[in-house]
Amino acid sequence: MSTRMNLADFFKYTRDNRKRIEDTYREIEEIQYQFNELFARQSQERQKVVASLIPLLIAESADLPPEIAQPLEDREQMERKALRDELAALRVEETDKRLKVDNLVVEAQRQVAHLREQNPILNQQEEELKARRAAMQQELQRLNAEIEGMHMFPIGWLTKAGKRRRLSVERQQLTENLTAMTEGIRQVRTKWQEEKKALEESQASLRNQWQAMSVEVAQVQNRAEHLAANLDALGKRNAAQNWLNELQEAPVASGVWKERLAPLLELNRSRAAYEAGLKSVSEILGLLKGIGEGMDRFIRSVSTVYEEQRRYKLPMINLELSDAVTSFHAFWPDTQAKVKDEKFLGTHPLEFSQRVQSLIQQRLNERSIQRMFEDMGEALNRATKAWR
Repeated sequence: MSTRMNLADFFKYTRDNRKRIEDTYREIEEIQYQFNELFARQSQERQKVVASLIPLLIAESADLPPEIAQPLEDREQMERKALRDELAALRVEETDKRLKVDNLVVEAQRQVAHLREQNPILNQQEEELKARRAAMQQELQRLNAEIEGMHMFPIGWLTKAGKRRRLSVERQQLTENLTAMTEGIRQVRTKWQEEKKALEESQASLRNQWQAMSVEVAQVQNRAEHLAANLDALGKRNAAQNWLNELQEAPVASGVWKERLAPLLELNRSRAAYEAGLKSVSEILGLLKGIGEGMDRFIRSVSTVYEEQRRYKLPMINLELSDAVTSFHAFWPDTQAKVKDEKFLGTHPLEFSQRVQSLIQQRLNERSIQRMFEDMGEALNRATKAWR
């Protein structure tokens, strides 16, 4: 059964539901803050417990119950293999990085050698241009003197007018050639300065790369040497640490190790619960954000249509909303109620996760969201056809 409402009511309806989505988002954000805070606090506590148990597992390895000793031994074999694999990879990485360092040095030397080769070439070009310019200057001085001698009035002026014009043309051409020669010398010098500057910048870049790569080589080398020297000890420690981190059930029914492991088991279970809660928080917030952004875009469309109706005094229109739309948005109060008690849910992540997964499966699944938007869009399109 459809629901009928006019455009003004529909505009308000969409904005009201957008507000409910935003309120729900804020409620869940409060739970997320609590999850993050409690998860971080418990992680620190769990790390302290693990750190206190590792030395005991290693020191008492010969006296451990079989239920603990056997999985620890199996885990140690795995950790040693992982460390040996890492060591082999580090050796390859070290070799590769050292080669890159050497290549940087070779490239720097090649660039310097190239500039040195260019120096005599450019210098020779400059000297040749300077010699030609000097010859032109001498020739220009000779022409100036010759032209000046023809200015004797009135005999020289009358009898040598033709030659004087020819010499003036020759002088003008020589002056232009001299200017071009000076420009050529300037270009050669500019090229030399540019190549020097380019080399300096390139050398600085290569030097920085060499320094950074040298640091990386040292870090890789130090890590490799540390692994090689402490392979057995690291294998034991990593095995104990990872076994403790992954422990979910008590391996022994009684004894001192049952008492020692009890606090850690509780913390490990709590960590798993909070990880599930944080995953659910991220999932539901992502969905709400996407729905909210979709509603924002749709509300802008409705606002445009509503504004056109008011501005141009268009006839009133009514929309027929499907059950898919009304039932979807009728769900927001119930959704908000399910996540309202952030104090309780913040300390019960599994309860929160179960509620969220139920909401997603029943109401906020992809099909329901898509159907809601499609039906609202179709209802708006059908209603506005009355204006055409």
